[in-house]
Amino acid sequence: MSLLGRIVVIFFGLIVAIMIAGITLVIGIIAPDWTGIDSDPVERVFFFIASFFATSFVGAVAILPALIVIVLAEIARMRSFIYYGVGGALIGLASYFGSDISVRLENTTDVAPVNSALQLAAAAGIIGGLAYWLIAGRNAGRWREPHST
Repeated sequence: MSLLGRIVVIFFGLIVAIMIAGITLVIGIIAPDWTGIDSDPVERVFFFIASFFATSFVGAVAILPALIVIVLAEIARMRSFIYYGVGGALIGLASYFGSDISVRLENTTDVAPVNSALQLAAAAGIIGGLAYWLIAGRNAGRWREPHST
């Protein structure tokens, strides 16, 4: 695989991982109230709208740390799913501590406060990291290997 092809795969994997991490956050936030929105289709639509909002927020906060983890993995040819899971957890935690969105949203929404936000941030990071590993991380550094003829 050429370097250009690898870059395309890396960015595609990063976008998908960020979307999955954002959806994980939304599921973690809305899941405790899911039984209350059982019959209302408007609430179901709200879930998907909130997913896209969370995805954009996750992407804005996590893109730079994620790129650093990805570049380090490409240089060291790290292909372990553990590396990407732990890296995702660290990115999720760094994003949680680096941006306190709860203060900005405190009086603007009717969503109940999240009691386990730290665990939710780590879980979203782990799931996002593993999603990236499935798409691009399994082949980290392979573009540098010589091609056999």
